[in-house]
Amino acid sequence: MSSQKHKLVVIDIDNTVFDWVRYYVTAISALFSKVEEVTGISQEVLASDARQVFTRYSSIEYPFLIQEMPSVLAFYNNNIDKMLEQAVEPGRKAFLDAAGSCLVPYPDVRDAFARYKKEFSGLPLVALTDAPRYVAMWKLNKLGILANFDAVYGLADPRIPTCDENNRVKVDPRILLKHLQQSNFGFGGKIRILPDEYEKPGTRGLKTVLMDYELEDDPALRRQVLWAGDNLKKDVGLGARLGVCTAWAQYGVVTDQDLYRRLHTFSPEQNIHKHASVDKGSAEAPRPDIVLQKFSDLLDHIVR
Repeated sequence: MSSQKHKLVVIDIDNTVFDWVRYYVTAISALFSKVEEVTGISQEVLASDARQVFTRYSSIEYPFLIQEMPSVLAFYNNNIDKMLEQAVEPGRKAFLDAAGSCLVPYPDVRDAFARYKKEFSGLPLVALTDAPRYVAMWKLNKLGILANFDAVYGLADPRIPTCDENNRVKVDPRILLKHLQQSNFGFGGKIRILPDEYEKPGTRGLKTVLMDYELEDDPALRRQVLWAGDNLKKDVGLGARLGVCTAWAQYGVVTDQDLYRRLHTFSPEQNIHKHASVDKGSAEAPRPDIVLQKFSDLLDHIVR
């Protein structure tokens, strides 16, 4: 790692500041269970439908999942109002209730942010994620750590689902209003929405961050950027290609095989590799500059 003073710290979100796999598998399993209870459609069929929807929208965190499931639409014979009332709203609440217990930061994260604010005041801290911008900020807000960032960079917000025959929106008006308002959750920092093609492991997302902070052109300046993420190929690999200092959140690698198996039941394969790393440091994997055993280790490597 460079001994030069750091000018910027950029971190991934999922499996870097919280256990995304445990949160999402738990929450979506609760959603499937509720929709099965209401409609009688098996969770196996719902999981298969979910895989289709996630593939169509190129995102596993598509918030309008239920109303786009073919089996649910067929069950309600395209009666949108009935579907929204009986299946979508209860399913959404089941997801949020389950998320409330498992969408939590890693144990040392909040203390680490408090220490960061005290010891590294003035050093910009940026979140860079492949999640949709709204979803990313919703998670950071629920985690209670959004205000710690100076900027959030995420992908485009999800498209609102409509009926093909009459272009009617398939979202409850109250929920629709929240999405149309493009809530920033009171965040006062910079928000940057990136094109979908800037998704990792491509370098353009991180390169955009470097350009915005005027650190992109000079290799010496790039080495003063500290970039942390859990995925060796996606995060460490792209950081290495740009010449920044890379920190690998080894603690974020998935070790719970049951959770990983359950993720496979509803996620397209490409989304699994996007959101869940199981690489513990294979011979062909990129080599990070720093290996983190816990999130707060990152602070010990910041050069004042």
